[in-house]
Parts: sequence; C-alpha cells; structure tokens
Amino acid sequence: MPTNTAVPLPTFTAIAPPTATATLTFTPSPTATPSPPFPQHHVVLIVIDAGRPQDITAWKLPHIDALMKRGTVYDQAYVGQLLSSTPDVHVTIGAGTFPRQTGFLGFGWAAPNSRKVVDFRTLLADGQIDPVLKSLPVPSVAARLHQLIPGAISVAGSGHKDYATVGLGGGAADYELYGHASGKYFIPKFMHSPPPLTAAERKSLTVPSRLKMGAEDSWAFKYASIVASHVKPRLLMLNLPEMDTYGHWDGPNNAKPFHTLMNNIDRGIGTIEATYKKLGIYNDTDFIITADHSMMESTGVRNWKDADAAAQQAGTTVARKDGEAGAIWLKDPTRAKAVADALVAMKPGHVEAIFYRSAPGNKYTYLQDSPTGWVINTSVITALQDLVNTTAGRNGPDVWMLYHENYTVVPRNVAGTWKGTHGGATWKVQHIPLILAGPGIRSGAHSQFAAREIDLAPTMERLLGLPDIQRDGVVLADALTQPTGAEAQAQAARAKIVNPDAQALQAQSKYDDSGQIPWKLLSRKPPACSQIKGCTVAQKASRHASPATSPKPPTNS
Repeated sequence: MPTNTAVPLPTFTAIAPPTATATLTFTPSPTATPSPPFPQHHVVLIVIDAGRPQDITAWKLPHIDALMKRGTVYDQAYVGQLLSSTPDVHVTIGAGTFPRQTGFLGFGWAAPNSRKVVDFRTLLADGQIDPVLKSLPVPSVAARLHQLIPGAISVAGSGHKDYATVGLGGGAADYELYGHASGKYFIPKFMHSPPPLTAAERKSLTVPSRLKMGAEDSWAFKYASIVASHVKPRLLMLNLPEMDTYGHWDGPNNAKPFHTLMNNIDRGIGTIEATYKKLGIYNDTDFIITADHSMMESTGVRNWKDADAAAQQAGTTVARKDGEAGAIWLKDPTRAKAVADALVAMKPGHVEAIFYRSAPGNKYTYLQDSPTGWVINTSVITALQDLVNTTAGRNGPDVWMLYHENYTVVPRNVAGTWKGTHGGATWKVQHIPLILAGPGIRSGAHSQFAAREIDLAPTMERLLGLPDIQRDGVVLADALTQPTGAEAQAQAARAKIVNPDAQALQAQSKYDDSGQIPWKLLSRKPPACSQIKGCTVAQKASRHASPATSPKPPTNS
C-alpha cells in the first residue's frame, strides 16, 4: 500500500442500525433461562486470518477436533460485511460496530470532505486509530470489560499484523502485541502498556527475520502465551497471519501449505490451552475459533479502468478504487448515479452487481443500478445490498462494482504474482469457520444460523459476564446451554434476514462455478464458443485466467 499523509478522523454521530426481524430452528427451554448477572468466564478468541471452513475439517487436528466435539460449530457463518478484509473486520470484531459507524474501510478510503486518500496503516503509525475507536457511540468489548469488571486484563495480539491487533483491542486493550522485522531480526513490539517480559523471554522472542512457514504463527502463540502467563487475561484475542499470506501467494487450491499451517495452528492452540491449565483457569475459559474472511482462487480481470472511464463520462474523476472489494470513491460524490449508469451501460466483464449511494453525507443507503438479470434472482440482490449497506456511513464508497465468484481486479492477481484473494461479497470469501467451546456452551452441536463477525462482540461480552447493550450483532444464543428468552428471540429475529442472505450468496456461488453464466456477463466482446477450439459451456468461465509466473516475495514483506 502507498504511504499517504494521514487525514485526521473526526468523531461522528451514530447511525442507528437497521431493525432486524426473524427465526431460528433453535427453541430454548423456558426453565433453562438464568437471570443476569451471568457467570464471568475467561475468553480466548483465535482469528485464523483467511481461514476457510474446510481448513478445520480436512485434516486431523487434535485440539480443534476436541473443541468441535465439546462445543458448537456454525456451519453457515460468514463475514456479513464489506470489505471482507483484515483491518476493518478486526475493528468490527473488537468494537462490535459495522464499518458504516467506525468509518474504517479496508486499508483505505477517500476522506468525505477533501476526497484525499486515507491510508489505514498511516493512521495507525500516526496514532489516529485509538482515538476514533474510543469515540465510537458504543464502547468496544475491551472498554466494557474494564468498565464493568475492575482489574480485568485484556490482551490483543498478532504476528506482524499490527493493523489486526489495533482493531481487536478496540482502543482499550491493556496489552496490544505484534512483531516487527527490524534488520536481521523479528522482534516483539507492543502498543499501549509494555508487556511484562523477562530478559530471557524477550530474547526468546527475538528471532531471525526470515521466518520459515509456520514460524510467524508459532511466534504469535508464544508471545501471547508468555504475556498471558504473567497477567492471567480475562480476554485474549489473537490474529494468526500466515494462512492469509500463503493463501495470497499459493492460492487456496494448493492444499499442501495449508495442511502444514493448520497443523501448526492446532499445536499453537494446544500451547494456549496448556498455559491456561497452568494458570488454573482452563476450566473457566471459553474458546472461539474463527476467521476474519476466507480466500478464493482468483482469475484476473482486466476491466478495472472502466471505472475511470465511467467517471470521466459522468463529469468527475475517481478519488480511490479498492480492487479487492470493488469499492469506488469519486471526487464528486453527487455524480455517483451517473457513474453507476455509465458502468452498467458498459456491461463490464465478470461484474454481478453495481450499486450507488443514494445521497452524499452520513445517512444514506445503496441503490441497485445494474439489472437483476446479472445474478440468478432477487434474493442475491437483497444479500448484496445488505452487505454494501454495512459501509453506508461517512467514509463509504460512492459506487460498488461487485464481481462474480472467482474473479478479481487486484493488480497482483491480474499480473499473476498472487493466486488467491478476498475482500468482496462472494460466498467463497465470505464463508468462515466458527467454533465456540467451553463452560456454558452446548456440546457436540451444529448450528445452521448464519452467524456474522458482528455477532462475536455481544457473544464475547455474554461469556465474559457483561450485561447486554444495544449492538448491531446478536448473542449467539443457540450455542449457550442457558440462553435467556430475549437472547433467543433476538437471534430468531436476525435469522430471518441473515439466513436467506447466506443461502442466496451460496446459490450464486454455485451458479458461478457451474460455467453457465451468459457470455454477455463475462466479456463485452466474447467470441462464439464454436470459434474456440475445444470450448464447452463448463470451460467458458476459466478462459480468462492469468498465469502465475512471478516469484514469491520474502516471507515478511
């Protein structure tokens, strides 16, 4: 990402989340409903960056398998927001608030007034993330923990991804841990208070910077375990970066590195479990295993310049484009519909939907501009609209240009340097693993509720014993052995919205994989199949693949 001068982020007025109405296949027993206050457990959240649901079931993973056996697995869990990208999703997890309120959109966006490009990493380096997180209308999980349980300690951590750590910390975690390549060494770093490390522990965390596969995740587990052994955290949240790194480089269809990495992650979870057993808090600890997004094997599309051409036709220019998600910010946001109209007229290849913001300002929604015929049915449009509306706030893009499954305009994928990507709205990047296990969690259960990232904050707070507050997400009541009636009703209401959305995205993904997409939606000037030697319907969708010829960058690039 380019380095830009950080544009200060203002505090802002909260935008009320939409009211959800809905049901669930789970019905709690009225006699099993406790009255608050709830038991106060310890919570460990493990975020496998770019982890896919199949990654936790494809191989024998003793520690994860045991958690699944004694816990609840959400088979249809998904990101449930845009962008499906590391910075904004970790903010959602830690803050419990959608991007439309936090203002954080992936690695960058255009400032609402100046339209200058804002870079998340630059804001982080300049110390501008925490003040915004602290100013949110609803406090983060770590902030509420400190407010309501005096003396409780929270820890957030990662390998090199300080931008994941800061999101999980929500501006309030006591210790925010990450690693940094400094010269020949990869060294422990921190935000907020310095962690209590002995000289020997600090030395053991200072390792050669050219890390081998699995070494960074192992390092993150070690750093977190050492700090936990000193401070006995009530809440530990840990991002593991390497599945994302190798997913981009090798593509998710290459099973070998992911088998190695998942075995390594499983051992790391065992390390945390052993630490908690030594501390005497293991039996009082709930574990949550999930991912911030998934990863798809990607085919490069060379039509991202259509956005610039459409903006020019509409009398404006593009301020910023995010190819991972399909987000477009304009110099003149009042021209959003005109740009969307121009894009629709172009029929850009591999695009499934185009939306534009209804009006400039803080309060708006996204409106469909592309024909419904570009997708399989209106349910898909509803699902996509729900996703883009999670960004309908002060920093939201002016136009969304969403691509079909398997296709991306990310330059490194188009060039062949990367084989995998994420960031968008399709099921392969939205579908994530989610396991809850520990005291108060149903054992050996599988839920078909389409849980989202936004549901993690209220669920962690419930397990921590914190009283309920109004959030965008809901407590995952069907995972609890003793949910309240209000918790079950809230989840049932939300299910009527999110379950059909997840089903629609999944159906569209299967259709995209089938090779039945009309040629007019794949390319503006396609040759007839009869003119292509060996062409069949099933092969059409793969004709535009770009070979991956570039070497891998260094491990810690």
